[in-house]
Amino acid sequence: MFLRALMCLLLVVTSPVLPAWGVELTPFPVRNLSPAALVHGLAVAEPARLLPTGRLSSRLGVDIASNATLSDSANESILFDGESYVTTFGLRYGIAERLQIGIDLPWVAHSQGSFDNFVQDWHKFFGLPNGDRSRLPDDELTYAYANAGGDQLLLDDETSGVGDVRLLIAWQLLANQQSAASLFTSIKAPTGDADDLAGSDGWDISIGLSGQRDFNLAHGNASIWAGFGGSWLGDGEVLENQAEDWAANAWLGAGWSPLDWLGLKLQLDSHSALYDSALDELGNPPLILTLGGTLGFSDKTSLDISVGEDLAVNASPDVTFHLNLSHKF
Repeated sequence: MFLRALMCLLLVVTSPVLPAWGVELTPFPVRNLSPAALVHGLAVAEPARLLPTGRLSSRLGVDIASNATLSDSANESILFDGESYVTTFGLRYGIAERLQIGIDLPWVAHSQGSFDNFVQDWHKFFGLPNGDRSRLPDDELTYAYANAGGDQLLLDDETSGVGDVRLLIAWQLLANQQSAASLFTSIKAPTGDADDLAGSDGWDISIGLSGQRDFNLAHGNASIWAGFGGSWLGDGEVLENQAEDWAANAWLGAGWSPLDWLGLKLQLDSHSALYDSALDELGNPPLILTLGGTLGFSDKTSLDISVGEDLAVNASPDVTFHLNLSHKF
């Protein structure tokens, strides 16, 4: 189903009859969707340019992560085999000059899924390693961890429910024709269920800085963006004895718009380890490469389509799919 939808979108991209809208190049709002990571409220890449006073923007994002990793050490063992889905409805509103507020409402689901064969074909086509997929059955759900101290995590039944709601406030530090920078802080409320890995059952607070530089080219325009954040992870209930109190994350990306209705983008995301563990899945910083682009459907509506790959193997899902439909009012 996903592949069929992707093919339709590619046909739209190659069509010469789309009108010219002037696509805005902005960061991908992606994050680590590993089962033990998605419950935390790290800073997510935000656009450096905020909305004018009285303007409202909305987005509907769908992120799909395919997890397939199995490893152990002398004192720990882990198995992440399944698919995770995060659907996010977000709003941003310019309440005053240089000031913006926002809210993200997520719905989180974990299931056996159906992308294993597609992901294996994807890896084979691009010559990418298949990781532990050859050692695991297709279309199963088991998110499990245990250590010698008795700490454990187990989810082997399909679940879905409200995730942790995120509230945000942002301040425009700089904005001119070529450059922009903003400072933002967010609070993640414990509205999701930790037993279903829909949340951490703890309050998280993050602060971040986002910047962007735009360039006019002979053929189209281009942008580079970067940002970093720091987060207090609160007192959650997901592997609480091993969870770190603080975490840092950063992103770096670039985009090129060769046509008014098309933007091509790539982005690197990483964060510090969220747990004290000798296993890559919990104790190593991830490095996620997201490749894709933006389609402009009108001067107010656009769609992001991207695929993410784990450059630091096992520290994040080996493949993620990201769709993000946004509209400005």
